[in-house]
Amino acid sequence: MAATARVVVLMSPQEKAALEAKAAQAGPVSAAELVRRAVDAYDVGTDREAAELRQLLGVFQATHAETVRQLDRTDNALDRVLAGLAG
Repeated sequence: MAATARVVVLMSPQEKAALEAKAAQAGPVSAAELVRRAVDAYDVGTDREAAELRQLLGVFQATHAETVRQLDRTDNALDRVLAGLAG
């Protein structure tokens, strides 16, 4: 299908330069073609995938909290051992 609709995207000069550099590396293709390809490749995901990610995030948060608690216990134990050795 021919591209006939125009979309104006404002970006900083640095962003434009990065887009043009990526387009040159991708083919080379035009910046517009790179944007079209990116839009085609972008997938928001399904509700099921989002729910799975939320569940995994919950597991990660719980694991992280337990890891921090264990590190605090280890740090305290190490402080006690070092104090005993010093004194």
